[in-house]
Amino acid sequence: MKKIYDKKMTIVIFLSVIVFASVLSTILFMNIESPESLSESPESLSESPESLSESPMSMDYYIDTLSKTHPFKVQTDPYFELHMTKSDYDRFNNGLRQLDGVRLTLNPSNSDQLIDELKPNNGTVVIFPIFTAAAYFPHGFYNYYYDTCDESCITNVSFENFNFDYNESGITAQILYHVGYDFLTDVQVDKNPELLNNYETVILLHNEYVTKKEFDAISNHPNLIFLHPNALYAEIDVNHDENVMTLIRGHGYPPDDPVSNGFDYDIEKEFHVYEKSTSCKDWEFIKIKNGFHLNCYPEGVIIDQFEILKKMKEL
Repeated sequence: MKKIYDKKMTIVIFLSVIVFASVLSTILFMNIESPESLSESPESLSESPESLSESPMSMDYYIDTLSKTHPFKVQTDPYFELHMTKSDYDRFNNGLRQLDGVRLTLNPSNSDQLIDELKPNNGTVVIFPIFTAAAYFPHGFYNYYYDTCDESCITNVSFENFNFDYNESGITAQILYHVGYDFLTDVQVDKNPELLNNYETVILLHNEYVTKKEFDAISNHPNLIFLHPNALYAEIDVNHDENVMTLIRGHGYPPDDPVSNGFDYDIEKEFHVYEKSTSCKDWEFIKIKNGFHLNCYPEGVIIDQFEILKKMKEL
């Protein structure tokens, strides 16, 4: 009887995870960059969950803020709980696209087990891509790319506003944060690149937009793990006094001398094609000269592909 019961429980947990992942994937893939998602009304901007003008720009602060702006639980599976803003909760219940990203927390019932399986090795840090997240925010860089805005959308753009969403590798970041990984943000690394010297391993998410100083510090680190393709792709300049950034080079910019990778970075160019590989069916970490690079973009499947994160620990 116990074997039958265990088998039934395994099936229930498996089905619950599938349902949860399906809901989350629907939310995420509805919010992949598009002209419509990047031109929302001023109302959606005013209620943005990450208006962080007084932020110390740390991951702890962002997660704490997220807990206040996304209080509405919409889904629970054996390992995670999914939360939204009030506006997105209403949109979700009416079958509409969500605009404010998602908050992910651990299910207390199984959190100890998950942490034990995924907890980091000592000396490891993750860099959260604030600059990239802000670039994808409405009235940011992608409005310029889609010709719905002039160069004002790539000049002095605030990085105080962003969502935890697909393009921002927001789900992966929250999972790693909650299982105990140390975090730095783009801002912290750009202000003090020597911080990376304190860590044996540096994990990158979708850190697409970085400054030259940040690029140099990261690319020269002896042990990198690229968990998302398209990292270290375009160069920006940052004014930390005003918390704004300006696109300098990359992603087809500037128009009179268009380039793809703003740093001419061989590793990114080699793995760029994998940005479109979102199912991660044949995933593997491929050895590079100073670390490893995943051969897919895992954001839509990471919620039920823990083996990727377990393998990452071994590296």
